[in-house]
Amino acid sequence: MSRVTRNLLLAIAIVVVGLGAGYTIGHRTASTTTTSITPTTSTTAATPTSAPTSTTTTTVSLTTCRGSDFTGANVGSEGAAGTGYDIMTLTKVSTGSCVVDGYPIVSFFSAKGVVVTGLSVGDATNFPVGPAHGAPSAHTVTSGGKVDLQLRYSDLPVGTTACPSVAQVNVQLVAGDASVPVSFPYPISPCGGSLVVSPFYPG
Repeated sequence: MSRVTRNLLLAIAIVVVGLGAGYTIGHRTASTTTTSITPTTSTTAATPTSAPTSTTTTTVSLTTCRGSDFTGANVGSEGAAGTGYDIMTLTKVSTGSCVVDGYPIVSFFSAKGVVVTGLSVGDATNFPVGPAHGAPSAHTVTSGGKVDLQLRYSDLPVGTTACPSVAQVNVQLVAGDASVPVSFPYPISPCGGSLVVSPFYPG
């Protein structure tokens, strides 16, 4: 083989090797690392905040009965051995409810509407009728309801002084308030000394 031919073959071999190397390099796959970043979302669940519940308790407060709430009537009178008893009833004519408590305040009038003076009235519970015999207590009265009271008196004159004639008793439930008039078809003659009034009691 001539030197020229040998050199030519050597050159071809170098080219072929170079091309083969280039081909291999051209198809080398680079190791690609793919990093997937997943965004992290932090979600805070909102807890609904309720306003504090306010509970209102309504207490029904009953008011004290007034004279204008009632009408009055005489139930009847009786007596024996110089002692008279008179029962009066008050009927509630206004709407709603109210409370009657304690002893009534009574004043006396003649048939002409003149105030009868000289009669001193005390409080007592020693009456023959059961309800009037109890201690004073509060009574709730509704519309149309009734409360009663009793008057006990001596109808025997003291000395030569005549007992006055009383045709009407005005009953006050509260001092200084309007009174409830109670008229008697037959006037009574209370004398001084043992004139007493009972507490209010249910009629």
